[in-house]
Amino acid sequence: MKQLSLLGFLLVIFSAWTSGLAQAEVKPLKLTQQDCIKCHFKVVKTMAGQESAHKTELSCMDCHEGHPPQGKAVIPKCSQCHDPGENKHFASKNCTACHNPHAPLVTAFGKMGDVKPICITCHFDIEKQMKQLPSAHSEQDCSKCHHAHGLGKGKSDTCLDCHEKHSPNLTLKDCLACHQPHQPTRYIWDHPIKNVSCGACHDDIVKDFSQHGAMHAEKLTCIKCHEAHPPREKNVIPSCSKCHNPEKKRHYAMKACTRCHNPHMPKRIDFSHLKSVRTTCLSCHAGVGKTMKKHPSAHARVECNKCHPIHGQHLSCLKCHKGHSKQMKYGDCLKCHIPHYPMPPVFAKSVPSKLCGSCHSKEYQGQVTDKSKHAKLQCIYCHSRKHKVIVKCSTCHGQPHDAPLHRHFPDCHKCHRNPHHLAGGK
Repeated sequence: MKQLSLLGFLLVIFSAWTSGLAQAEVKPLKLTQQDCIKCHFKVVKTMAGQESAHKTELSCMDCHEGHPPQGKAVIPKCSQCHDPGENKHFASKNCTACHNPHAPLVTAFGKMGDVKPICITCHFDIEKQMKQLPSAHSEQDCSKCHHAHGLGKGKSDTCLDCHEKHSPNLTLKDCLACHQPHQPTRYIWDHPIKNVSCGACHDDIVKDFSQHGAMHAEKLTCIKCHEAHPPREKNVIPSCSKCHNPEKKRHYAMKACTRCHNPHMPKRIDFSHLKSVRTTCLSCHAGVGKTMKKHPSAHARVECNKCHPIHGQHLSCLKCHKGHSKQMKYGDCLKCHIPHYPMPPVFAKSVPSKLCGSCHSKEYQGQVTDKSKHAKLQCIYCHSRKHKVIVKCSTCHGQPHDAPLHRHFPDCHKCHRNPHHLAGGK
């Protein structure tokens, strides 16, 4: 009886519990992030494949607050997090045309058409650059070069995909040294550029510079002088005074330097096309100017470039003057005449008597037939230093006779007559 009563009691309790359970509300368990993958595998895989803020800072339920059948499928607006008032880009319409919400950083522009209005909402600095210096690039849509968002490999074309190289050896790195993609005609050098790169377009100039650039080539590169490039206007061709201080040297104060100097070949100077160069020449060659002023001649009235058409070179005297004899050469002229001080003749240390004889034939013929020691001397031994100088006999001979004879015949020529052909000489 006791066992039956205990069993009956348990049945009553169980019946009461099940009756209450049937009447209670059934509550579903709360979903977690891990539950989404059971149905939305591809979406979750897409989300996991990209390290964006949508993955690292949000869960599925942060955006999708409801789900059928208990609620509506909630797809929030982008503006819920991306406030249009904070960023111009967030005010753009049709966000999903560029951004997949589950992988927002992956953007392909291939089928989107004109994307520039959207791009410049973020990249307004690039828009400003293209407006400052318009080019063919600024007229194109961004998607012509940028096929996907970002700077990764393959996401944009390189210069060489559209443009031919200036020379076969140029690389993309060389292109970017001179050209910025959004301002390709800017030409302000942000990085060192080798002369050989400039030579891709300016081959002749770079060759001249490397071969004849003198100190310019030894100490400078192209971009040291040319800090910019047309169509820019400033710092394209520097003033010579930038390096050659007019206060340090009179020559540097001369105007119109390029009349004489080609900056790429500064010492290969051609004066032949100029009318007047004297003032400029004398700013360096002051000593020559003083000599010509002290000893005026027809040469002093002639422009320097008449004899010096090329700097460092000179014409032969025989280009303008006839020689004293047909056998004369330019070197013979210089034994008697100094070009900047041609008259009177000033003799070199050694002048063959035959040269003197080309003007003084009578004296020369007398000397070469003379039997005395005079015949063995050069004319300039007696006619020293300058033309028409005549030394006294006593300079060499003293008083070879008795004093009374010298007193009675003070003029040696009375007896010996012509010094070029001595009478009674030995």
